[in-house]
Amino acid sequence: MRELTAESGSTAAPPLETAGDAARPRRWSRTLRVLTLIVADGLAIVVAGTLAYFMWALPVRGQRPDIYLQLLPLLPVFFLANAFWGLYPGFGAGAVETLRRLCLSASSIFLALAAISFALKLEPVYSRMTFALAWLLTLLLLPLARFGLLSVAQHWFWWGEPCAIVGTGDLARRTLAALRDALSLGYRPVAIVATGEGAPAEIEGVPLIGGLSRVSDLAGRGVRVLLLADSALADDNERVDALRHDFRHVILIRDHRALPVDGLEVRNLGGVIGVEFVNQLRRRRNRVLKRTLDLALGSVLMVVTLPLLVLAAAALALSSRGPLIYRQQREGLFGREFELMKLRTMYADAEQRLEAHLAADEEARRQWEARRKLEDDPRVLVVGRWLRRFSLDELPQLWHVVMGQMSLVGPRPFPEYHLESFSPRFRQLRRKVRPGLTGLWQVMVRSDGGIEEQQSYDSYYIRNWSLWMDLYVLGKTFAAVIRGRGAY
Repeated sequence: MRELTAESGSTAAPPLETAGDAARPRRWSRTLRVLTLIVADGLAIVVAGTLAYFMWALPVRGQRPDIYLQLLPLLPVFFLANAFWGLYPGFGAGAVETLRRLCLSASSIFLALAAISFALKLEPVYSRMTFALAWLLTLLLLPLARFGLLSVAQHWFWWGEPCAIVGTGDLARRTLAALRDALSLGYRPVAIVATGEGAPAEIEGVPLIGGLSRVSDLAGRGVRVLLLADSALADDNERVDALRHDFRHVILIRDHRALPVDGLEVRNLGGVIGVEFVNQLRRRRNRVLKRTLDLALGSVLMVVTLPLLVLAAAALALSSRGPLIYRQQREGLFGREFELMKLRTMYADAEQRLEAHLAADEEARRQWEARRKLEDDPRVLVVGRWLRRFSLDELPQLWHVVMGQMSLVGPRPFPEYHLESFSPRFRQLRRKVRPGLTGLWQVMVRSDGGIEEQQSYDSYYIRNWSLWMDLYVLGKTFAAVIRGRGAY
């Protein structure tokens, strides 16, 4: 094994003090992060309880507010539960895992209160329906408050947990990009440790320090998280064990983009570590769970959004002649075709308009070949642009969800010309799941991403499915639709 403790050959690498000043956290910053999260969680829970009171306890039961104000001393119990689930500050968990922990933590407290009330046979002073509404609203508002805070706090200089990345190769660069894109992780790269020669002075604004011989000094300056993005170092058990004495969190980075990492299970095989990659959607109980969510939530959404569908259809009928519903054959589960429905958003001669536009505009042709979408699509009606921006044209597809031809979340059911841009291996993977009304790619980049990004995000979703990921994507979909981001 090559020597990894030598200094970097780059004479441009800055001294440790340069990286250390950025790395050293202020003594009060970690405490302030936790207090900020507690305040946000407390506000979410109080607002949920207040809404539940005004929705049921007051109008239906006629109960006074002071009855429920007596429950405020129980608020710290929620904070203790969140602390037990590792939510303060919860850095490194990821968005889907954070959502799971928040929901399980809140549900455990409400179930505990219900169990105590039943076991002690307390008088039914409080409305059960009010408690049920408070629980449901808490499940909604807690994640909204947490992710809303994260989107704002990313701009605060004291917020992120300082971390260092070991390695300067492609894996280290992708790790750096991932940390900056994933707000819920909360890690703030402050230094990169060069393990080879010829490293630049910095990578994307993060300074380099030369050599592992000085990495322990970062720990002395307050850095507690070290990410090993150098495979040779990660395989050196003695070196990793030594680093664990200096850093509270030592994370080995591996490139497993084609494997279901969220379903990963580590097994002790008697001195040998076994890693099992589990594709959750291959398990029958998970397919039943996903279908149950589609049927229940899809039916509710179909009823709730019916007035919007009627208004959208009326606007379309007044602005353009022709059928309101556009139908096209799409590929579904196991490659079976079905006739997909959506509100018509294009002119009757859409294909002729597209061919003429691509022939006259070379830039548009390049954009079409890269994304199979156009920012200024000549086929789309004026009213169709508004329907697409807020995804109202997709509402008829809720019928496909209820009938089992589609799922609420999954890879989008693209037309054949779009599917031809994908690799045969990816198309085979897509056929293993139902196409979705929304999907991970759609909420992360929407129409702004290219073919490679579509394959990457959809592959990740299929291989790493979980109920919590579906709920996360649905929440992101609502936010993206409200903003009208990237849809055309």
